Amino acid sequence: MNLTLQRTENLISAFETINDKSNFKALINFRRTVYGFKILIDVMYCELANNADVICTKEYLTKKVSSLASRATIINFINDQISIGTLIASNSIVDGRIKVITPSEDLRNDYRLWLEYLAK
Repeated sequence: MNLTLQRTENLISAFETINDKSNFKALINFRRTVYGFKILIDVMYCELANNADVICTKEYLTKKVSSLASRATIINFINDQISIGTLIASNSIVDGRIKVITPSEDLRNDYRLWLEYLAK
């Protein structure tokens, strides 16, 4: 099988499996829109990279996703995910006015399981 076809099949699998409500409940809301998916990837990247130079905030995410949705749409989506509990907003240690956005434990687990499923 050619490499391009294999990669395309992997992408199809990724989009189909992220909708699996029984295995990846925390991912469901992020897959509904392209900006939601981008926010998921950016939040998880910040969490996994553990880079002190990159702090995941609403402002950071609106800049990363600005080509896909308006600032208000992005902020509303993030706020909804905080209300649901898939994202957590906590005060920065450096500046208490800044809210750092991190994934919930359920989101971390579902994301990890989803990536493991895709790697099969």
